[in-house]
Amino acid sequence: MAEKKHDALGYRAKIGILVPATNTIVEPEMAAMQPPGVTNHVSRMSRVKRPAHDLELYKKFLGKSVDMDVAIDLLAALEPNIIAHGHSVDSFVGGMAGAQVMRKHMQAVAGGIPVMLPSLAILKALEVMGKPGKLAILTPWMPPADEACAAFFAESGYKVLAIKGLKHLTPLDIATATPELLNAAVDEINVPGVECIIKVGTNSSMARLVADMERRLGKPVLTVNTVTYWAGLRAIGISDRLPGYGRLAESF
Repeated sequence: MAEKKHDALGYRAKIGILVPATNTIVEPEMAAMQPPGVTNHVSRMSRVKRPAHDLELYKKFLGKSVDMDVAIDLLAALEPNIIAHGHSVDSFVGGMAGAQVMRKHMQAVAGGIPVMLPSLAILKALEVMGKPGKLAILTPWMPPADEACAAFFAESGYKVLAIKGLKHLTPLDIATATPELLNAAVDEINVPGVECIIKVGTNSSMARLVADMERRLGKPVLTVNTVTYWAGLRAIGISDRLPGYGRLAESF
């Protein structure tokens, strides 16, 4: 049998990353976390316009992706070890059943390549951290998306003590969230009894804020891009710690 050849740069793993066309945060945040011998490869989906001024239409378009299968097929061509889905809201719609259907579909389109969804990655992170049962959640979204997110965690056995949606009007606006805004919002949802804080929404940048937040608040803080990338690495057997990205990435 011929010896298996390895990619010259991604000789340990190639990570496929799927993002919406408007997302400017996932790619650089995950690039900064790459361990030696791991390469990231991004494919983009056309944007879904969710009208912030019409919450009924906004809700109707949750869970909808334009040309996702085409973007997955482009990633599958480079034979990544895993595909990380860099769009979190769709992974919460429909609860656990919706997430499993979504992952199964994506893996089928990818020809069996494993897929890591943000929602399932967060559940894995909570599990390895001892299942802190009382959560506070920060989102960039409008109420219908917040409700889907909270329902997902409630169905999974967690109690959501606080949830705050920042109500950004457009996907590009999400990426303008400043450290000051994110820190203030996290402080606001850190109500008595909260055991873990979770930030969802992949187009706001919080990866480099988590370690300081955890020191200040004395509890775990999970941000979706770090969690999804961490879970993807662990799923394919890469156990490198990611210093500077908080307790989860540094210790598990």
